[in-house]
Amino acid sequence: MTIDRNTLLFFDASCLIAAAGSPNGGSGFLLSLCAKRLIKGAISQPVLLEAQRNIQTKLGDESLNTFYNFLTVTPLTLASIPGKSELKRIGSLVTSKDAHVVGAAMVIKADFLLTLDKRLNLQVNQAKLGIQAISPGDFIKSILPSHTDYPSSKD
Repeated sequence: MTIDRNTLLFFDASCLIAAAGSPNGGSGFLLSLCAKRLIKGAISQPVLLEAQRNIQTKLGDESLNTFYNFLTVTPLTLASIPGKSELKRIGSLVTSKDAHVVGAAMVIKADFLLTLDKRLNLQVNQAKLGIQAISPGDFIKSILPSHTDYPSSKD
């Protein structure tokens, strides 16, 4: 599978938290590719709020500032959440607390759902919802090398 500048990654809260705590890690690197417009990124309002709340309570001010900086310099599309009936359907396939994440990624037609939650990753991929869930590290190792501009993405 070849990916390009139009490939859309939906970031769940775990990835945003990881990027805030470790900006040079996999999640931070992928956000930097979005900032360089080498790939597209998306999030939802509930994902942003969950990430902000967890960063504030668990990581502190420096990480919160890193989080805000990522949001300032990275063009991210804000995805809407599907209606209650669709969330209920998705909630029957994945953990109900994650239905809004998967639903938003599906509404925006993301190519990949980036998550550090192994259970969610497995549930999404087993449910065959038309979106591939993958960790940032696995995406970087297995998918990113097929990017049409791969050499420039490593800069």
